[in-house]
Amino acid sequence: MKSHARVVVVGGGVMGVGLLYHLALEGWTDIALIEKGELTSGSTWHAAGQCPHFNGSLNMTKVHLYGTQLYPKLEELTGQAVSWHGCGGLRLATTDEEVNWLKYVYGISKLAGYEGEIIGPSEIKQYHPYLETFGIKAAFRTVTDGHVAPADITNAMAAGARKLGAEIYRRNRVIDIKLLPNGEWRVFTEQGNIDCEHVVNSAGSYCDVVGSWTAHNVPIANMLHQYIITEPLQELIDLKQELPVVRDPYSHAYLREETNGVLIGPYETATAHTCWDGQPPRWDYESELEPNEVDRIMPWLEKATERFPLFGKAGIKSVISGAITHTPDGVYLSGPAHGPKNYWMHCGASIGICQGGGAGKYLAQWMVHGQAEINMREFDPRRFGNWASKDYTAEVSVTDYHHMYYCYKPAEQHEVGRRLRKSSLYDKLKNEGAQFAQIFGWERARWFDKSGKGEAYSFRRNNAFEAVKAEAMAVRERVGLMDLSTFAKFEVKGPDAFSFLNRIHANKIPAKNGGLALSHLLNDNGFIESEMTITRLADDHFYVLSAAAAQDYDFDQLSWRLRAGEKVTVTDVTDDYAVLVLAGPRARDVLSACTKTDLSNAAFPWLTAQVGEVASIKGVRLVRVNYVGELGWEIHVPMADAPKVYDTLMEAGKPLGIQLFGTYAMNSLRMEKSYRGWGSELTAEIDMFEASMARFIRLEKEGFTGKAASLNLKQRGPRIQLVYMEVENTDSDCMGNEPVYHQGNIVGLTTSGGFGHAVGKSLAFAYVDPKLTAIGTEFEVMIFSEKRKARIIAESIWDPKNERLKA
Repeated sequence: MKSHARVVVVGGGVMGVGLLYHLALEGWTDIALIEKGELTSGSTWHAAGQCPHFNGSLNMTKVHLYGTQLYPKLEELTGQAVSWHGCGGLRLATTDEEVNWLKYVYGISKLAGYEGEIIGPSEIKQYHPYLETFGIKAAFRTVTDGHVAPADITNAMAAGARKLGAEIYRRNRVIDIKLLPNGEWRVFTEQGNIDCEHVVNSAGSYCDVVGSWTAHNVPIANMLHQYIITEPLQELIDLKQELPVVRDPYSHAYLREETNGVLIGPYETATAHTCWDGQPPRWDYESELEPNEVDRIMPWLEKATERFPLFGKAGIKSVISGAITHTPDGVYLSGPAHGPKNYWMHCGASIGICQGGGAGKYLAQWMVHGQAEINMREFDPRRFGNWASKDYTAEVSVTDYHHMYYCYKPAEQHEVGRRLRKSSLYDKLKNEGAQFAQIFGWERARWFDKSGKGEAYSFRRNNAFEAVKAEAMAVRERVGLMDLSTFAKFEVKGPDAFSFLNRIHANKIPAKNGGLALSHLLNDNGFIESEMTITRLADDHFYVLSAAAAQDYDFDQLSWRLRAGEKVTVTDVTDDYAVLVLAGPRARDVLSACTKTDLSNAAFPWLTAQVGEVASIKGVRLVRVNYVGELGWEIHVPMADAPKVYDTLMEAGKPLGIQLFGTYAMNSLRMEKSYRGWGSELTAEIDMFEASMARFIRLEKEGFTGKAASLNLKQRGPRIQLVYMEVENTDSDCMGNEPVYHQGNIVGLTTSGGFGHAVGKSLAFAYVDPKLTAIGTEFEVMIFSEKRKARIIAESIWDPKNERLKA
């Protein structure tokens, strides 16, 4: 075994091998994979091998689609036989909301470029003559997906990787991993040690154990999953064409043909559990199955028999009962781990056979080129913090498993594993009817429900609409108060703090104390990594804010860019401060009653900050900025003191009609101001010019990270361009990833949208062909498979000159 490699991948399942193959395809050949047993001997070998296209995430769809395009070609590419079954699929809908879901995914299919259609119950029989159609309202038919033998594709990609120069060491258990003083990683194995620049945790059912060696939290649970295969049936032997794979919310199972028999795999909606009492398997656990629990899944098997009666006619040939990894949100982990550089996660896949090829491709791009061609944010392991404990992970993973075929409506979330992180105002807001959402473990108010009924989640506008309108109009007409304590917050201090921030940011950093700037971190390729608000509190002290979901991500972005010898400290102070947003035409009147600080324009201009006293609380950071486009302040107060400041502000604002507002209203308000969102409009796929953010990049600055690439990108011109649109108003708004058409052709896609209550219009952002960005250009947007008129409008539709912000 070699003693040094550029990359060491730990684990020889489909995920690890898929990454190894694609790293080699990208040109990195000094790479190695270490597997304790044989390839696929963990959870890969016993997987059912489904490869669906149907998915509500555009980025995940691209992962799936790549796999279904690669696997049929693997034998030709690698010389290793692969049994690919391109039989297509049927996703059934039994409720009106599920039909809406199918219609939304139909738009995704158009963007991704796979063949699919929505068909009625009467059309199903021509594709699946043995399926009973009771209760079905519609089905989404895919044409070119199917299923594959897991061992075949894994061994084929392994053969391809070897041909390109990669090395695979089997029967060699990794026993430890340590970070070396030079920044490399040492991988300790039973057969010797190997040092590497990059280490990848692709250890499947053991990935949390492997992560623990380096103090990395890996939120996965090993779920017990079972499927049943029957003896052959004459009806299927006589069929000329293989039946499509069916996914049925009634039986909560996948149903398919397998070697002329029937295969049924239920995701039971109750009684599911983790394997081995939640503990990791034995190290000698290899190619084993668990004792079956067929009696426990009988209710779902009986429903599957109703849907697919042939299942009840045949004898059972085999029961596969084994562990599959599952994350709390059902999405695999792929990307850098939080902490020291070049430790990568690539694990936690519950649909890993379908995802192994595409997941490997896009992580390999990230590792080799510094970014992938798709937005990797939803796969990034840092979407979970240390709040995702083992108990949380197990509880939520079981629930997510139970809901595998449940149709989650927009904004709907699991109710388990909640209230992990709460601001000190949580109870006060709850008493006011706050409807909370979880964001990076935090509970954050979406809207305030006076009826006590809660939100009726839907793909269309729901019972929150009028309440949100009242909240938004209170901000526009009077004054509103919001708890945004969920902001990620960092202190950057030291003699070199200014030069450090100026070097890594695209915008100018405030040169005067009390100054404030919105700025972006770019990668070396000139694409957008992060958006931050930077406040200069003193010559050597900066207060940096970013999105709640980016807390660990942005801490790494800051820490990894420090150079040896720079006298700078970066401290995460997210939990130390609560943030109250006070905004609206009467905001100054309310705050003046609670502080002695002079809030006049002359003394306290827009985009500045001061430290003062509010409600007798000292050391409050007052920042004159907000995300809603009105006169107002962010009030950053020590977390324990926030309730007193809140009570004082509410009391002072009562005569002026103060009203609490949440993130739904904030989205409406920011859409009216055409403010971009990190993670929607601003992603690592996009550069500043494409995002129409050129005013925030200072190319005249001395070399900042990404400057050279940005100059080239500006000269090249945008591939796509962000535009701001008014959309025909009906009963729903753009959610993002809806196709945009011009003269019958797809020319772009939406990124986000919402209803602007103060202007009475449905608004959206979209990336489109740069030739079609003139104000007034007309488009059609496909929303729930219907094309609606849209046209580009000038930014911003509300207060375009920012007169209200500066009032």
